[in-house]
Amino acid sequence: MKTIGVSDTTHTKLKRYCENNDINQGEFVENALKYFEKNGIHPVKHESPAAEMTKIVKRLDQVVAFIKNQENKFLRPMTEAVNMSERRIQQDLSLLAKDEHLNNLITELNKLLNGYSNHIKRLDNEFIKHLKEQQEQHKQQHEQNKEAFKLLANLMDAKNQTTILKNLSNVFDQIKSQSK
Repeated sequence: MKTIGVSDTTHTKLKRYCENNDINQGEFVENALKYFEKNGIHPVKHESPAAEMTKIVKRLDQVVAFIKNQENKFLRPMTEAVNMSERRIQQDLSLLAKDEHLNNLITELNKLLNGYSNHIKRLDNEFIKHLKEQQEQHKQQHEQNKEAFKLLANLMDAKNQTTILKNLSNVFDQIKSQSK
């Protein structure tokens, strides 16, 4: 066993400390040496572990403050922008036509076009019918006019000497053949 030279005051403090913690002075020195080596603490250069911890805590507080600053300046605005973009995209996607909507639209447009086509066919048929009716009316009017002119010609040419009746019949026949 070796002895260590310490002052009387230090020896008294060491003795009291060892008694309070129920260890002998040799165990204290061995454990203190292991502690300093294990934790990389130089008892002369370094301050107390509490002071060292305070420095570490202070440095950690600086790191945390930096992270919070980055969070406030960049991460939160970026997250909000991403969330807004996502909401806009979702909203725009919900407004976009889906296949089933397009198919329904095509079906409805086809129905509408068929309805218009049928309506146009009915109008065409009605128009053709109307034209035929007008044509028939004109024929009847033509025949009536022909008969009226014949009657008039007969009255003017009582003895069929002026050939007015023959000339009028020829004119009506020419008109009739041109209108066909």
